[in-house]
Amino acid sequence: MANKSHYQFNETKRVAYSTIKPWIRQIFCTNGLKEADAEIVADSLVTADARGVYSHGILRTSIYRKRIQKGCVDVNAVPQVIVDNAATMVVEGNNAMGQVVGQYAMEKAIEKAKVYGISFVSARGSNHYGTCAYYAQMALAEQMIGISATIGGGNLMAPWGGTDARVGNNPFGIAIPAENAFPVVLDMAQSVVAKGKIVMATKTNTPIPKEWAFDNNGRETTDPFKAMQGTVRPIADYKGYGIAATVGFLCSVISDAAIGLSLKDVYEDFSGGLNKGQMFIAIDLAHLTDVSAFKRRMDREIAYIKASPPAKDMEEVYLPGELEARKQEQQMKEGILYPIEVLDEIKEISTKDKVKIPAGI
Repeated sequence: MANKSHYQFNETKRVAYSTIKPWIRQIFCTNGLKEADAEIVADSLVTADARGVYSHGILRTSIYRKRIQKGCVDVNAVPQVIVDNAATMVVEGNNAMGQVVGQYAMEKAIEKAKVYGISFVSARGSNHYGTCAYYAQMALAEQMIGISATIGGGNLMAPWGGTDARVGNNPFGIAIPAENAFPVVLDMAQSVVAKGKIVMATKTNTPIPKEWAFDNNGRETTDPFKAMQGTVRPIADYKGYGIAATVGFLCSVISDAAIGLSLKDVYEDFSGGLNKGQMFIAIDLAHLTDVSAFKRRMDREIAYIKASPPAKDMEEVYLPGELEARKQEQQMKEGILYPIEVLDEIKEISTKDKVKIPAGI
């Protein structure tokens, strides 16, 4: 795991979480979301930025707002349960914001895990819900392991041996509690990077590593604009493609959500809701073992892995999610570091929506 961020920023500015979140929340309220729903969306975006996951942070405000304004999202929708059977459930999102569906479904998963020890909740009729980790981590406060996954934001990669985009990068997140160490939080798409990182590079007009994507001729490119017209590169070639396809089946085929030909591109298709499929799993450790003992064992294994001598040019060994957790601790104290280009875009949106821009930004 690399010790340095892939992001390349030009001019930057730090903004407090307590400043940026109400600002983003008000933009969504102005665009029709109920205050409670706007709070969920804003928190998911700003939390992603605080963790250094800028691909899923407030830069998504523009596309979410556009989809709302074009009627692609039902701002008044309320998710509902349509199948409820012991430890399993299917949630109909009714085309609500993805974060609203995601929080509702994960809360249901946690409720069921308290009763049955483990749960599986499948959702359909959702929209882009941000980072998978946001929902997986909800289980940590309940001393549970959390898992969430989603169909991708469109068909972004070619199937192994194929040439055109037919598979999403279909990310998943897993959160595992520990005692004194940071929780282990794996959040990954099956492409080398999320497409949002390429979107960020287009906003800051900076090159991308050639390993990230192909242009529309299937050639490696460092140009983010050419990458946007091509396909993202799967991790580990056929293995990454295999994981992506399988996650997609689990997210969308069970609940009959969008996949394959019916999967819309979140950035390009404004013909209606995305009907995204997502899955949520909670595992209540208390049904399996002594929770404190489990967390101590996790600490022991984390310490063992971190004790590996660092390779050349590496500062130390990190567990999944550790860099993000450290970044979040730092940025919640010092303010979240933002590229000026992203803040300027939010200010432009605020001006159009007649939302007050916070002082000092």
